[in-house]
Amino acid sequence: MFRRRGVTLTKALLSLVCLLAATQTQAISVGNLTFSLPAEMDFASKRVVNNNKSARLYRITISAIDRPGGSEVRSRPADGELLFAPRQLTLQAGESEYFKFYYHGPRDNRERYYRVSFREIPTRNLTMRSPAGGEVSMEPVVVMDTILVVRPRQVQFQWTFDKVAGTVSNTGNTWFKLLIKPGCDSTEDEGDAWYLRPGDVVRQPALRLPGNHYLVYNDKFIKISDTCQAKPGPVD
Repeated sequence: MFRRRGVTLTKALLSLVCLLAATQTQAISVGNLTFSLPAEMDFASKRVVNNNKSARLYRITISAIDRPGGSEVRSRPADGELLFAPRQLTLQAGESEYFKFYYHGPRDNRERYYRVSFREIPTRNLTMRSPAGGEVSMEPVVVMDTILVVRPRQVQFQWTFDKVAGTVSNTGNTWFKLLIKPGCDSTEDEGDAWYLRPGDVVRQPALRLPGNHYLVYNDKFIKISDTCQAKPGPVD
């Protein structure tokens, strides 16, 4: 279970590693850093955008992980389990293209997680003068980590909400996001988000109070409480 203030991505499901020899204000863009392959699909796409002012080369590496989190265990995926294409991309400034990921692993009831690292490499070296007066050749590289979740082929989306205890539990076999916005007039920035993997439980006093409480599953919002009533419109 992971928490993030303001209904954005969680720290555990998001990492940005910058291997920079010089400061960069623009870099790769890949959209949401956690993306899923639905149970009924065999491939997923990820759009890469070059936000730099010059061309960049893009490559990716994939590691299987037991569960997303600070103490995750990485391993090499079985041969042929998760393939991707193309092998690499070269994008000019402002261009975009898609990497596609093809799942050929077991078709069972277990959810699988992969850390997909996108590496952005300049197509030419940068040269700067060193303090000693010589020239130093540098090749700044940006690596952005994302999480690909392959939902179980035999998916069971199940959950329970106990208002008295103030808990939401993931009793199924696939992940979802819980959004808690305190009070009925709170903004999205005032809310909290939790990512619940199978077996995770969120216990929060706010769940016992009036507010807007939702689950997000496959990009669909599911309201789990009716404590906030819609305000009546103006009377003509």
